[in-house]
Amino acid sequence: MKLCIASLKFSPAHFSHMNAYSKLFSELGFETNLILSKGYSKMIENPDVSVLFFENKIPECNADIILFVNPSTINHKMARLYKKNGAKISYLYHEPFDSIRGYLREGLKEMIKLLGTHYFSIKLLKLSDLVILPSNFALNLYKKRYVKYCKNVSVIPLLFDDECGNNIDIKDKEYFSYIGRAIPGHAFDIYLDFIKYAYIKGYKMKFMIATKTGLSNILSKDKIIQEMVSKNVLKIAHGRPLKNSEINEAYKKSFCVWNLYRRSTQSGVLPKAFMFGTPVLASNIGSFPEYVKNGKNGYIVETSDLKNYEKLIQSIQNIQNKLDFMSLEARKTFENTFYFKAQVESVKNIIGSIL
Repeated sequence: MKLCIASLKFSPAHFSHMNAYSKLFSELGFETNLILSKGYSKMIENPDVSVLFFENKIPECNADIILFVNPSTINHKMARLYKKNGAKISYLYHEPFDSIRGYLREGLKEMIKLLGTHYFSIKLLKLSDLVILPSNFALNLYKKRYVKYCKNVSVIPLLFDDECGNNIDIKDKEYFSYIGRAIPGHAFDIYLDFIKYAYIKGYKMKFMIATKTGLSNILSKDKIIQEMVSKNVLKIAHGRPLKNSEINEAYKKSFCVWNLYRRSTQSGVLPKAFMFGTPVLASNIGSFPEYVKNGKNGYIVETSDLKNYEKLIQSIQNIQNKLDFMSLEARKTFENTFYFKAQVESVKNIIGSIL
């Protein structure tokens, strides 16, 4: 049978999921193709499957199943066209919209973007034969507002291929890192405030920021951050889309990663950290409590304690003191939950539900 994975809007963060699902479906015996926005063309080298890039016109593709992996303004148009030709439509729905109140802190630009994503996601949900959600938290949100559009829904964690290969050496792990977009929803401002606090108090820690967000304004004005950079206490890569190899290197060199978000349904940072045997500090929101086990692969922190910096330092020191054990536990969580090979049978069963 033929299966097509579609990402009609360039979104580098979703590339790993496409790659994982492509390999998973190939293992299940599907003839798998990718239909991608042309923006992905620089990310793909020597593909294992057929790839069709496009810019404007919806491409034609003979397929029994189409899997849409992220929102786009034209997903529903392509879904409607393919559905007429007998294809089954499935949607990997990452972030079911909760409420406007939860997104107010993101600012007007981000708010408009989120509302647009919500609008076009509903258009696709109405045409879907199957919806895949990455957590039970997302499933509960979906049942409250969206199950009327598609009742056939299943939970599969965010899937990745193994980009580490169990090549983990805790001697390389020296940073408490922030990786990803530097936005209010991910409490980047608190991370900055915290690392300055730890530095001023004299705690022996090193920090790293890896983000495509431009931080020049902060770097030019914040004297403490400047001093931390000059003394090699803080390492920063910012202001451009980072290569996957650079991001992987950041995870590899981190002994702990920041997941202390204000708002989140689920985070791709979490499984990627676990892939590299890196524990996390995570808020008690969204799907984090489903996957983070205190004292094993990380620590859950109450949102009321986000600015209790001494308590955060205690958790970080606990991770440092038993990094051998916690790194192994983080890696096990990846292998048993987020690695695509761990979900082959589950995906086989849910795909069977629409064939």
